[in-house]
Amino acid sequence: MMKRRASFEGGLLLLVVLLFGCGETAPPVASKPAPLKAQTAVPKAAPEEKTSPAPPGKQEDPAPLFQYNPEGRRDPFKSIIVATAKRNMSENLPPLQRKELSEMKLIGIVWGGFGYGAVIQTSDGKGYPVRKGTRIGTNNGVISQITNKELVVEEKYLDIFGETKIRNIVMELHPQKEGLE
Repeated sequence: MMKRRASFEGGLLLLVVLLFGCGETAPPVASKPAPLKAQTAVPKAAPEEKTSPAPPGKQEDPAPLFQYNPEGRRDPFKSIIVATAKRNMSENLPPLQRKELSEMKLIGIVWGGFGYGAVIQTSDGKGYPVRKGTRIGTNNGVISQITNKELVVEEKYLDIFGETKIRNIVMELHPQKEGLE
């Protein structure tokens, strides 16, 4: 019984607050404050002389308005991550284009009268012969250079400003292990 009465009184109190809190007229909207007039120290004139106020003309705002110039800057509301069309990972792609470069290892380099060639091993243990110009990796990388110690893959990508950049990934034949010299 006591809980029911406290609940009733609480509801009644809430109703009274809501009714008196809601008025019929909305509070006045604060408009742009009028610019302050500069006050100068003028000695008080005799009561007979009245100084005429300044003519109501255009008064300059003491602080000039800021103008934003977006030229040379990226749109702050545009996503940094560029949505690219996902390639269809179908069976039509060669095996070297279905795997990431980090899943591959350079296991051999051969050279002769025909130029340089290399052998790449994928994570499943299979080896594939490659030459300069072979497409490799899921990001459309192209083998740009093969030397007697390394293989260089060029990948084109879009940076956050939408410009096409080139990334060179070097795969070494005998990578240096950290801590050993």
